[in-house]
Amino acid sequence: MVVEVKLRLPDSNTYKTLTSLLAPFHVRTHNQHNNFFNGGAGELYGHRTVLRIRFYTDQSARKCVICLKAKDVLINGVSRVEEDEEEIDF
Repeated sequence: MVVEVKLRLPDSNTYKTLTSLLAPFHVRTHNQHNNFFNGGAGELYGHRTVLRIRFYTDQSARKCVICLKAKDVLINGVSRVEEDEEEIDF
């Protein structure tokens, strides 16, 4: 299971404060490039679905992961979403 925490920060000063507080716990930075896909008429987004291809280009490894997220539910500020991921060769 993967747990993601996404914060909405009001401004850049809050971001700087948060990164300062978290800096002692930083272990590694993952270099990645994300491409998001949708139909010409917004068919995926219209169904609250996201299709993403993520490229990791760290010095030690290169990989590509395709991900489909759908059927998200937001309850008390916590989002739960079905997610299918597959690693693909590139």
